[in-house]
Amino acid sequence: MEWIKKQATLLVAAGLLVIFAILFVIYDTSLFDHRKTHTFDEAVEKQTSDGVINTKEKDGRFVNASKKDVEEAMAVDSQHHNLKHMDISEKVPLSKSEVNRLLKGKGVLEGQGQAFLDAQDKYEVNALYLVSHALVETGNGQSELAHGLKSGHERYYNFFGIGAFDANALKHGNSYAKKEKWTSPRKAIIGGARFVRYNYFKHHQLSLYQMRWNPQNPGTNQYASDVDWDDNIAQLMARYYDKYGIKKDHIHKDYYKK
Repeated sequence: MEWIKKQATLLVAAGLLVIFAILFVIYDTSLFDHRKTHTFDEAVEKQTSDGVINTKEKDGRFVNASKKDVEEAMAVDSQHHNLKHMDISEKVPLSKSEVNRLLKGKGVLEGQGQAFLDAQDKYEVNALYLVSHALVETGNGQSELAHGLKSGHERYYNFFGIGAFDANALKHGNSYAKKEKWTSPRKAIIGGARFVRYNYFKHHQLSLYQMRWNPQNPGTNQYASDVDWDDNIAQLMARYYDKYGIKKDHIHKDYYKK
């Protein structure tokens, strides 16, 4: 009787392993990937259709990007950095002092290491992504919007360009910061992480590439109009990953139908 019980237990365990293996294949490979909605060419057509804004920096200012610019920026190839395809909804192991070393000499962001780590813990947004994004967006913490715009007795901060539409980025970015009551650098950092979590991660846009190009629904819900936005942040992230020897994993590039 004891032998039968052991055999039954082994069979149940084996059955569970098979079920988990099948679920893993369905979830983590493209074999049953129902999220692929377009071919690459179809995505480019949607991304360059009327009403979709794509820009590119040229001679210190942003101009309209051509279809070729968009196609080259959207390409999933070795010319672009792998980290733009990495899942940034996962935490990275860093100390306050390590983050503060990255922020040394970075204007208003200097000394805000704990705020970035608290934002990572609260909303599960990669702290090195947050740091890199904030530095790119604020010109290393030196932009006017980063230093805070005064309104009445308060000063409002916006480190991630949230609401900063291209036509009048300063005005709109400040309005968003006021609406969210980001009256300190810490509030702006944690508020930025919350914005990314609920406006992108919740929509399965978990990488910089997905936040910029939204392969599942091209031309909609995109963080920025700059075609190089994701590459710029990924390059800075890569430098910090290498500096601290952090493993780069959960990189997925399979977005489009064949």
